[in-house]
Amino acid sequence: MSECEEIFFNQPLIVADDEKHSGDEKRFYALGKTDRGKRLFIVFTLRDNKIRIISARGMSKKERSIYAEQEKKDSEIQK
Repeated sequence: MSECEEIFFNQPLIVADDEKHSGDEKRFYALGKTDRGKRLFIVFTLRDNKIRIISARGMSKKERSIYAEQEKKDSEIQK
């Protein structure tokens, strides 16, 4: 399994519509972390019930902040 795939199996996972870049097919973006803790921003689409990754990169400072806030919320819920 590639690092990009790992984020879909780890929590938290933030997924949202990428309306700005959706053209002929609907695109989504995801913020997640790999098994080793690397935080990634991934753009993907769904084709034939499969996830097709379009691009992947490390999270920006703003994205890391959003992700950290979600991690904090998730940890408070688990208490």
